[in-house]
Amino acid sequence: MNKIICNSVEVVFKNDILSMTPGEAPVLIDSEEWKKIEVVEQPVYQSNVKQSDAGPTNEETVNAKANHDEISKMICQYNMFYVILRMRTDNETFYVGNLEYPCVMEFTSDKIYDTYTFKAISPA
Repeated sequence: MNKIICNSVEVVFKNDILSMTPGEAPVLIDSEEWKKIEVVEQPVYQSNVKQSDAGPTNEETVNAKANHDEISKMICQYNMFYVILRMRTDNETFYVGNLEYPCVMEFTSDKIYDTYTFKAISPA
């Protein structure tokens, strides 16, 4: 399944979430807030259910490209940390990852553009 995403991806580190209930917005620790990544190209969301001997898994991937900026410098310090994404379409807000199965963030930069890849794998 692919979704058309608006021009931003918001990130919060797993450790900054106080609680997260399915179907509801995560509650963040008091001093924390979502970090917005302004993208230069439409983010791409993909979801795939795969069968294995251990049972079906749902693999979600989000790719985003943004101009290099201060937020990316901060995020870059925490490359490969666990995060939760908040994303919006024209008619819904949805989350990728959760406290039990967060996204793994991969980040690369050429000092002009930053490329983010977020992957979450959970039981289907």
